[in-house]
Amino acid sequence: MGNEWFPLREGAEQTLAVAYAMDEPREPEHWTMRVQAHATFQNQPVAVRHHSAGVSYYLQVDEQGIRRVATRTDIDNEPTADAEPLWVLKAPYQVGTEWTTPTVPYLIERRNEYPRELKYTHKAQMTWRIEAVDDSVKLADGSTHKPCLRVVGEARLNLYTDPVNGFTDVPLISREWYCQGKGLVKLQREEKVPSGFLNGGVLTAEWAR
Repeated sequence: MGNEWFPLREGAEQTLAVAYAMDEPREPEHWTMRVQAHATFQNQPVAVRHHSAGVSYYLQVDEQGIRRVATRTDIDNEPTADAEPLWVLKAPYQVGTEWTTPTVPYLIERRNEYPRELKYTHKAQMTWRIEAVDDSVKLADGSTHKPCLRVVGEARLNLYTDPVNGFTDVPLISREWYCQGKGLVKLQREEKVPSGFLNGGVLTAEWAR
């Protein structure tokens, strides 16, 4: 199941090394994703990809692309359907293909207010675009992967950043590289904010093994 850009072979496992460049330091970590036994959801075959953070993603694959249709946490008995399918990759896999998905800020936090995370209170629509189909990616370990799809998503959040700037349109930028036969080998999430009431930064995750 899957396709050459995002293979979803049962049993395949992938670990990403995650580093943060933040206004307030965060410890690096590792994420491990494993493709579990394929399943059926709402009478449709799906691939199930489990994240080490404790959540499984149910992915539907067809000629239109790959989209997430449900999630299930490790403490849930049954998956919960998404309000609407969320595209992971949309066909045709060529420069200029676009789609939108809802997103939340993953990195931005309030400095002195609680809850610190904005992800519980703020949402935005992110527009994705395939910007390249023959990119190459060099990782921190010196390895190079190609050809790769480079997919870039952009959204904006209007946030009150400080008394001087008032409300500011803060860009949320995601960059993802899907390499042929390997899947997602690198992702970068940029959420930079003016110094003031909020912290932000950049997350980079690279294929470790």
